[in-house]
Amino acid sequence: MSGTPELDARLIVCHILDLEPSQLFLRLDEELSDEVAVKLESQLRRRQSGEPVAYITGERGFYESVFKVSEATLIPRADTETLVDDAVRELRDLAGETEEIKILDLCCGTGCIGISVAKALASSFKRITLTLSDLSERALEVCRANADSLITEKSIDVSIIRSDMFNDIRETAYNAILSNPPYIRSSVIPGLEKQVRFEPHMALDGGEDGLDFVRIIADDASRHLVPGGLLEIEIGYDQADEASLLIAQSGYSDITVLKDLGGNDRVVKAFSLPGPSSWLCGVHDAHPERPEL
Repeated sequence: MSGTPELDARLIVCHILDLEPSQLFLRLDEELSDEVAVKLESQLRRRQSGEPVAYITGERGFYESVFKVSEATLIPRADTETLVDDAVRELRDLAGETEEIKILDLCCGTGCIGISVAKALASSFKRITLTLSDLSERALEVCRANADSLITEKSIDVSIIRSDMFNDIRETAYNAILSNPPYIRSSVIPGLEKQVRFEPHMALDGGEDGLDFVRIIADDASRHLVPGGLLEIEIGYDQADEASLLIAQSGYSDITVLKDLGGNDRVVKAFSLPGPSSWLCGVHDAHPERPEL
């Protein structure tokens, strides 16, 4: 059962009628055609079954854009904007030092992280090389559509790669690797909210402790980063200590945990060695009581 039935209904109606939400109120007295009524009834039944609104409408707003989504991709969430906001701040600090930066969005899904960061930085750099990578070809089809429709800035060069984590990533000089990998414990998935279980299993399942992909990233990312390069990984709300330890054991510096708008631990941030002191001014205070790793 939806906790926001009126909002869901409005979004679905606006999608069917191709209206902005503000326009709907100007047309409340209009009678729907039989064709529209049938389509509306069908889509409302889908929502009643637990299917997320974003899959029904095929899109979700994220950061400053509207992204296409499908059943092959995770639905972009506001919590992930924590990572985007911080990455933009950190990378913008490089604008006075270099004219070009390279960014990898690993496990990219819709591409919402990499595309949002690159677009926000487009005016700061002469050239941004953005790599969007995922194992799912169906997810990459959605990612390609988003890149084609949303990236209009001439300063952004996009490369889309099908890769099982770093297996087919050849670049070794990224300024930033950003990722929202699968991080839910396998045993927890059957008990998730019904609408979350509509999302692709391979994009949710992080293994027995939820950290399988964090381990891979911690082990391999440094080989693809410039010295002092930025690493940001989205994590579950209760994984900060374990994820931070894994990253510390792999030799990164200045490890920080960022909280989302709900006050939950959401992102682990670190730098490949040597850590640049010039980047530390943008670091969030996450856990002052946590001992240094």
